[in-house]
Amino acid sequence: MKKIAPLLLIVALWSAVPGQTAKRRGAVRKPNVTTTPQPKPVAQPTPNIQPPRPPAAPASLVVVNGQTFTTADLDPAVRQELERLDDKIAEARRNVFELQINTALLEVEAKKRRIDSHRLYELEVSSRVPAATPAQIKKFLEANQQEFEGMTPEVANRQAAAYLHDEAENKLADDLVNRLRKSNPVVMGVDINSPNLNPAAVIATVAGQPLKAETLLERLKPIIYRLKLEAYELSKQRAEQLVDDTLLLEEARRRQIGPEQIIRSEISDKVRNPTEEEVAKFYSDNKARISGDLNSVRNQVALYLQNESRRRLEKDLSARLRKNANIQWLITEPAQPIQNVSVDDDPVRGDANAPITIVEFTDFQCPACAAMHPVLEDVLKSYGNKVRFVVRDFPLNQHEHARKAAEAANAANAQGKFFEYITLLFKNQKALDVPSLKKYASELGLDRARFDAALDRGVFAAEVQKDVTDGEMYGVGSTPTIFVNGVQLRTLSAEVLKEAIDRAAAKPSPSQ
Repeated sequence: MKKIAPLLLIVALWSAVPGQTAKRRGAVRKPNVTTTPQPKPVAQPTPNIQPPRPPAAPASLVVVNGQTFTTADLDPAVRQELERLDDKIAEARRNVFELQINTALLEVEAKKRRIDSHRLYELEVSSRVPAATPAQIKKFLEANQQEFEGMTPEVANRQAAAYLHDEAENKLADDLVNRLRKSNPVVMGVDINSPNLNPAAVIATVAGQPLKAETLLERLKPIIYRLKLEAYELSKQRAEQLVDDTLLLEEARRRQIGPEQIIRSEISDKVRNPTEEEVAKFYSDNKARISGDLNSVRNQVALYLQNESRRRLEKDLSARLRKNANIQWLITEPAQPIQNVSVDDDPVRGDANAPITIVEFTDFQCPACAAMHPVLEDVLKSYGNKVRFVVRDFPLNQHEHARKAAEAANAANAQGKFFEYITLLFKNQKALDVPSLKKYASELGLDRARFDAALDRGVFAAEVQKDVTDGEMYGVGSTPTIFVNGVQLRTLSAEVLKEAIDRAAAKPSPSQ
């Protein structure tokens, strides 16, 4: 039975708080880059490059009424994608390794100049990025018209300018790394592809400084998990289709009719067009997430609701066909990794010896973070001293004031008012400029001279950058990102958070 997805998804409806993904290239569909200023990995010879792998043996997926389906039964393109998993993991390992080398090169050069690596990057890259000219933006928009369909000219221009800015920044970053590689010896160590790579093994030496495998392995945990999860979800989705198709054919044979007749009688003939009242109600309930007035999107809303009706009918038919079927799944979802998420010296609430540690990476200009803040506060109240809560910074590049707001929150923390201060930040996300940040300090009775000096001099800029760098190692790419005893929440809601805490309470707490 062919499942028909909605042809147009005009609104995303979540029962939980949606996170906000880091964006550096706006809406243009190009490969993502890192969320904070870091030199792009530069291709380097990797020792012991493995020859192409032979085709993998078919893997069993599911048994339906005694019939076993394997990856050999999937579409060739899908099967080929699944067989690339090991190659994707190897590529990720090389990229992370190269990024580790580049970061070390940056740190070595920064130490020579007696500045931190963030400042070095600003001097050599960030401050030298030229602003895109109107002519460049126009040319880019004309060359990528489809990517900007539906956007207002203002938004399209802003997104194009951001993309061009990042392209120029990446070029300068590449040039910097290439210069540093020429002036600092990089000696390869043990093969990063070695099975059971020891965390203490030296994988490279950069300007005499050894790089241990520990950081590489930790950074790979979330990346490998995501790659395996994507492969699992693709396999499961296509196997679910095989199950439905098989059961539909069996039902058709039992009734001695064609499968298309079942589809027509059970689905097509029952799909109904939504009424004007239903269209208007849907628009009213979701207009905050829909671009355009009711008249301009009426047909799109109607089509969306019609396809939702068809999806429900398909789901109902599938459930009826499966009710008496013998289905045995042979694939399992990969387990989430437990990461060694450091609490650093960041703001904390709760007992330091609590068995449960929750670490949140947040952005004070992120609407999703503001929405999740009261949820966290409410849930944590019921656990008392059983939980300690740590907040770390992860300002996204698309939020103009997020980084300075994070510095301000750290300045407030230095005076013992962190949680009171961030509550004001979340309540006033449209006013996070420096004068406003200072005004909030006054509202809390902070020492303004001390607060202003810290904010104006960037005293906590390195602390914020440290959080961002650590977050990237743990696979943080959106905000808020929450870890419960080292396990990242995949869905953000009060219920999921409580389940994660209760589940972690039954296990030993990982070292922080």
